[in-house]
Amino acid sequence: MKKSINGYRNSSIAFQIIASIIAFLLYRLSSVFLEKSYASSKFPVSYFEAQTSFDALKLKSWYQFLIDNDTFRIYINTQFIDFIFIFTVILMGFSIWTLLANLHKKDSFFNKKGYIMAFSLPFAAFFDVLENLISFYMLSEPKEFINEIVYIYSSFATIKFGFWGIALLWLLVSIVALIFNRLRQLVTPIDAHKV
Repeated sequence: MKKSINGYRNSSIAFQIIASIIAFLLYRLSSVFLEKSYASSKFPVSYFEAQTSFDALKLKSWYQFLIDNDTFRIYINTQFIDFIFIFTVILMGFSIWTLLANLHKKDSFFNKKGYIMAFSLPFAAFFDVLENLISFYMLSEPKEFINEIVYIYSSFATIKFGFWGIALLWLLVSIVALIFNRLRQLVTPIDAHKV
C-alpha cells in the first residue's frame, strides 16, 4: 500500500491530472445515481438530517414512512449504491488532493501537509462504511432496533461530515495559497529588475 501511494505521489503531473479527472467524473456519476435512488425512496428528510439526528424515534418514524409508501426496498438498495459512491470518494479525494499537493513547491508546507490531507476524504469514506454497516442493522429491524445504536450511527456520520469539511476547507486554502505563490513568483522578478 505504501509503495503504491508513493508511486502515485511521484508519478507525472500529467498522469495525476488525467487520473483526477477520471476519478472526479466517476464520483459525479455515482453521485447522480445515489441522489436519484435516494429521491426515488421518498425519504422524508435529507441525508444529512437523517444521519446526524441522534434520534432513534425519528429514524423509526422515517423508516415507517418508507414502509407505508412501499419504498423501503428502494432505500435499502440506495445503501448498496452508496458503497459505490464511497469507493469513488476515496479515488477522487486521494487523487485530486495529492495532485494539488504536488502543484506546490516540493517539501513546502502545503506540499507536505497536502500529502496528509489527501487522506481526509478516504477517512470520511471509512466512517461512511462504518455508518452504513450500522444502518444495515437498523434497517433489518426498522421498528425494533435498539435505540442506543443511533448514537453510534450518528457519531460515525458526524465524523464523516467532519472529514469532508476538513478536506474542502484545505482544498480552498491550498488553492488560494497556490495562486498567491504563483503570482508572487511572477511579480518578484519584475521587482528585482527594477531595483
